[in-house]
Amino acid sequence: MNANRRQSKPARALLHLAARLRRMRRALLLAIPYLLLLGWLLSGGGKGDLRPDELYAARETPVWKAPDREHWFGTTAGGADLFELSRRAMAGSVSVAVLAVSLGIGLALLAVSLSVFDERESRFDWIDRLARALGAIPGLVALAILTGGGGGGLGLVIAGLAMVVALPLCPVLTAWFREGEAGFDILAAGVAGLSRREIVLGRVLPPVLRRLPGVFAALVPAAVLAEMALSFLGFAGGRLSVGAMVARGQDYLIEAPWMAIYPGLFATAVVLVLSLLGWRVSVALRTGPLPLVLQSP
Repeated sequence: MNANRRQSKPARALLHLAARLRRMRRALLLAIPYLLLLGWLLSGGGKGDLRPDELYAARETPVWKAPDREHWFGTTAGGADLFELSRRAMAGSVSVAVLAVSLGIGLALLAVSLSVFDERESRFDWIDRLARALGAIPGLVALAILTGGGGGGLGLVIAGLAMVVALPLCPVLTAWFREGEAGFDILAAGVAGLSRREIVLGRVLPPVLRRLPGVFAALVPAAVLAEMALSFLGFAGGRLSVGAMVARGQDYLIEAPWMAIYPGLFATAVVLVLSLLGWRVSVALRTGPLPLVLQSP
């Protein structure tokens, strides 16, 4: 008799949540180390305004030390531990990338939302035309021109990265919306009398939103690389960044090569791990192919 008893609404909701978590267990298992790595990096941000020009300034009597058990990456001319500086620099680069990618995804979703409630077949044509017009311009080149022409700075780097992410992402989102609108259940919902707004918000939008964490995980490493490239070229202001550390460390390649080599190796390892985990998260969430938003010429 208990087997035939109807389950309560909270019980059905919990079972539905458990089934969804079970389907997403692979993505969750991959997302945990990804988030732990981001958390470890961001926790090393520290306080105080450190600038590469001051840390790498030439001294008459430098007190740097080569890598040893106490200082894994060695020290700078002023005696600062290079590992902690590299971690703080990566914290800054990752913070910029996370903020810029989040902003770029939000801008792309907002732009597509302007047309998604329109029932006309040509509602997304302006996005397709814009994507074709901008497709021939490599994102990293456009970003370097934008930030360099504006004099650099943190705000300009974040805004530039967000735009470089948002513009190529708009056609991807439109394709997902079109894919969601082509299902039989959507046609059935229209026949049943649901409004366009109810169909989009209740049935088309949720699958798109479920893919966005995979987009975020895949694009953050590319944004980190772009931020480090800009700081290496001197376009990201005077703040501490791995790119700026590598650029300043080249002045000491003969006397203290670790000042340029070890921060670069640290950044390479971090970006490689983030890229592998981000790619696997994207695959687990079935995000599909993403545009090369920061491609080189």
